[in-house]
Amino acid sequence: PSISADGLELYFTSDRPGGQGGNDIWVSRRATTEDDWGQPVNLGPTVNSPYSDVSPSISADGLTLYFDDFGGSRPGGTGGVDLWVMTRPTKDDEWEEPVNLTTVNSGARDGGPSISADGLELFLYSSRSGGYGSNDIWVARRPTTNDPWGTPVKLGPTVNTSSGDCCPSISPDGRTLFFGSTRSGSISSDLWVTTRASVSDPWGEPVNLGPTVNSSSLEDAPSISADGSTLYFFSNKPGGYGSYDLWQVSIKPVVDFNGDGKVDTVDMNIMVEHWGTDEPACDIGPTPLGDGIVDAQDMLVLTEYLTKEKVDVEADLAAIEEVLNQYAVTANAGDFEGWLSLHADDVVKMPPDAPAIFGIEDLRANFKPAFESFDTYCVIYPEETQVDGDMGLARGTYSISITPKGGGETIDVMKDGKYLTICKRQPDGTWKISHDCYNSNIPPVQ
Repeated sequence: PSISADGLELYFTSDRPGGQGGNDIWVSRRATTEDDWGQPVNLGPTVNSPYSDVSPSISADGLTLYFDDFGGSRPGGTGGVDLWVMTRPTKDDEWEEPVNLTTVNSGARDGGPSISADGLELFLYSSRSGGYGSNDIWVARRPTTNDPWGTPVKLGPTVNTSSGDCCPSISPDGRTLFFGSTRSGSISSDLWVTTRASVSDPWGEPVNLGPTVNSSSLEDAPSISADGSTLYFFSNKPGGYGSYDLWQVSIKPVVDFNGDGKVDTVDMNIMVEHWGTDEPACDIGPTPLGDGIVDAQDMLVLTEYLTKEKVDVEADLAAIEEVLNQYAVTANAGDFEGWLSLHADDVVKMPPDAPAIFGIEDLRANFKPAFESFDTYCVIYPEETQVDGDMGLARGTYSISITPKGGGETIDVMKDGKYLTICKRQPDGTWKISHDCYNSNIPPVQ
C-alpha cells in the first residue's frame, strides 16, 4: 500500500480479477478520512502491463507515482527488477506513460520505492553489488525535483544487515523510516523502524515494531500516513480474506513518561525538564512521531491525556479566563505586582529561542525592567479553554504593542501571536498560571 498525503487515496498491488496481468496497481478512494474506502479501481493499461507491476509510492502532491516491475519483464527495462515513474498534470487527469529510472536502476533487483515529501530522496531496496545481504535499503538523491536522480547509496550497516531488508517507507518529515526485514530479532518477516534527529543526521539503531504488529506470518511493505497516526502494510496473517491482505494499525503517543499508570502533572514536569531538547520520549507532537524538538506542540498532545476528575467545569473555565483577562488588564495598567500575582510560585515561562524562566523571583528579574521602561497595550484572544482536574489549559492568540516611557516609536511586539497557558488550582482554590508557552519578538531591554 501507499497512502496519499491527504489520506484520501490508497494505492496498492493486487492480482485480483479485472487487471491487465499478474499483478497490477489499483487505487481506492474515500471522500474524507472518516469515510470507508471505496471500490478499488485498476489504473488501466497505460500504467499496468501484462507482466507484474507492484509497490506503488505516491508523491506528496499526488502527481507522481513510482513503482517497480517485480518480474523484471516490462519492455524498456534493464533486464532486472526496475523502478519506474509516471506523472499526471493534475489529480483529475489520467496517468501518462511510465518512464524507466535509468540512473537509479542497476540491472539487479531494484524495488519497493518510497518518495520523500520534498521529492528529493527516493528510498528503495536493491540486491545490487556492494550491499550487506540479499537485499539492502538504498537511497537516491537529487538537488531539485527538476534534476535527474543520482546513483543510489546504501544506508549503511546500522540499518542494513546480512539478511533481507526491503520495502522502506519514509515519513513526511524525513526523520522516520519503516521497513521490512528478516534480520535477527524478527518473528518471521517483520516491520522495523529507524529514526534520525534530522535529514542530515545518521540513522539510529532499528527497532522491531513488536508482537502487536508483527506475527509469525509475513508483514511487509509499510506506508505511514502524513499525520503519523496510521501505518498501512500487507500480511498473510490469519484473519484476512486471501493470500495477502492490506492491514492498518494506529500509532498513539506514549504519554505516561514515568510509567506509573497515570498521566498527570509529574509527566508534565518531565516534559518541561526536557523542553527545547530532542528527547524522543517527550517528542510526541504534532504527530506521534514527533518533530525533533520538545515544545508547545508536545504539551498540547500531553494535555489531551491528562487524568480527568469531576470538577465544576463552568466555574473553573470562568476563573481561568479571568486570569487571562487580568493578565492583559495589569499589563496595560503597568501594574507589575498585580501581573506577577497571577503566576504560581513555581511558574515556568517558555518563550521560543530563549531560556525558560523558572519561579517568581526569576520572573521578577526578567520582566520588571520591561514594565519600568515601556507602556504596554496587550489584548488576548482566547480560542479554547479546557479543565482536567486541577490543571487548566488555555490557548489562543494575542497582540502586544509597547511604547518607551521616555518617548519614542510604538513597537508592535506581536500581532496574532500564539500562546498556550497552563493554569494550576492553588491550595486556596484559586487558579494561577503554572506554565506559559508563547512566541514573541520583544526587543531586548537595555
